[in-house]
Amino acid sequence: MNRRILVKKMLKENKIRTVASIHARSFSVNLDEVRLPSGRVTERIRVEHPDASALVPVLEDGRIIFVKQYRYSIHEETLEIPAGKIDPKEDPETCIRREFEEETGYIVKNLEHLLSYVPAIGYSSEVLHIYKGTGISKQSHPQSSDEISNVELLSFDKIRSYINKGIIKDGKTLIALYTLYSTCFSKEI
Repeated sequence: MNRRILVKKMLKENKIRTVASIHARSFSVNLDEVRLPSGRVTERIRVEHPDASALVPVLEDGRIIFVKQYRYSIHEETLEIPAGKIDPKEDPETCIRREFEEETGYIVKNLEHLLSYVPAIGYSSEVLHIYKGTGISKQSHPQSSDEISNVELLSFDKIRSYINKGIIKDGKTLIALYTLYSTCFSKEI
């Protein structure tokens, strides 16, 4: 029997130099010149972005808490799950507890890690950690009045309708909801 052994090699692109950079308060964008494994030289954009956490906050009656937020990049308000950047020396769970309370005025007792993923793997270093939250209780008024215009509690049927109508279109929210419902569909949420 003749068996072929496949040898896999790791392809790597080597940075030659940074051509241009833009630095903002919480991230930077670099245009780098890189050498490909073939020897060809090209350019790559890399966004150095802090990691983030997001939460699917599930109330006792099964409704999920969403935030309405204006997104400058698409010039419109979106309906999303609460999320935010992880501060230096902060872990993902501490981040999402803080962000959730700031954005909604609610606190979360129980967190269950659903997944972590790289939302823009082609150009960004950000890793997004998504949690399911239960044991939700109202504590105060939302503190993120510059970011969040409204907090909405939505049923599964309303969420499905909003997705079908294109009202819910944020990537992290869609991935989080799909993951939650695909892993918990037969269980009580």
